[in-house]
Amino acid sequence: MSDPQHCTLEHLADVFGRCQEEIIAEWRLQAAQLLIDLQLDKPTITDHIPDVIAEITRDLALSREGTLSAEHTRGSPPAHGVQRFHDGLDVGEVVAEYNLLRTAFITVADRHHLYVVGEASRIINRRIDEAVRLAVMAFAAQQALIRKEQEDEHLAFIAHDLRTPLNAVSLWVEELKSGLDERALMDAADAFEGLRRNLQSVEALVKRVMETNVQVSGTGSSFRPERRKFELWPLTQRLILDLRSVSSKHAIEVVNEVPRAVTMDGDAGLISQVFQNLLGNAFKYAARGRVVVSAREDAGTVTCVVRDNGAGIPLEMLSKVFDKLATDPEKEGTGLGLAIVKQIVEAHGGTVLAESVHGTGATFTFSIPPAEES
Repeated sequence: MSDPQHCTLEHLADVFGRCQEEIIAEWRLQAAQLLIDLQLDKPTITDHIPDVIAEITRDLALSREGTLSAEHTRGSPPAHGVQRFHDGLDVGEVVAEYNLLRTAFITVADRHHLYVVGEASRIINRRIDEAVRLAVMAFAAQQALIRKEQEDEHLAFIAHDLRTPLNAVSLWVEELKSGLDERALMDAADAFEGLRRNLQSVEALVKRVMETNVQVSGTGSSFRPERRKFELWPLTQRLILDLRSVSSKHAIEVVNEVPRAVTMDGDAGLISQVFQNLLGNAFKYAARGRVVVSAREDAGTVTCVVRDNGAGIPLEMLSKVFDKLATDPEKEGTGLGLAIVKQIVEAHGGTVLAESVHGTGATFTFSIPPAEES
């Protein structure tokens, strides 16, 4: 075997142009190890490489470091950076992918008994450096966009879940006023007026947040559970009592059949949000009916059920009941309550299911497994 030889840039460009598939195969051999956990198909792994090779070959043929083409600036590397963000890579792995391409060029040149040094090395490295810069910038921009969408979505979720307790407080205030005699009502008039104004202000703020931030990001959960063991019965009982003014307004009987011995490994605050939204949904359909909350524990997994005997969920709604912004046109709502339920349950590694026969009620079941040991 002869030693590698120096050659002109034009000759190197001709060799690389004819050996594009060989360069891709060499790069793929190394990248497949880097990306082994992603189990990506070959087109996905290599989709951005031919463009970069073509740019490098063109620069070598013209004997220059070259100005970035519009296709390169707007095309392959930025699109690749965005794709890799959604594939779940970190930015270091994106850089590593491109660095493997440097090795692929050198390996293929050596196989054809050619040196990649001097001007040729500078041209190749500059083009790959630019590809890395564009990919990383696009990766970071996508990361920032998703983070902003998740923050906005989480704010909308918080605002949504404030509506039920706010409604409960308003009803409690009205119930309190109705129990006072005329003299006591006159004495407390200023206090009740202040409560009314402040409740209206908070409700208006919640509405404004909802109108501004409700959107479909499709970017996964914005919830991060802080898991601890807690008793489930006190949590559900406290929530049922807190929402008694709402259920009483609609003449709904709420029954807590959660066994007192059941404990759950989860985020008590988030699980409370799940029950609040499931109860709120049941209240919309079960006026003058009955809502039952129950649970069971099996090998550390807790399965919870909220069942009502109301009108049930329309068949056309059932398949998309957990989708964001999916609402029943005959009921008031934002389409976030059950989407919140799904995100919280899945953030715990659990599952949630809706079952209903229109006209005979609905059953929502969610299961929370124990936390994985770290």
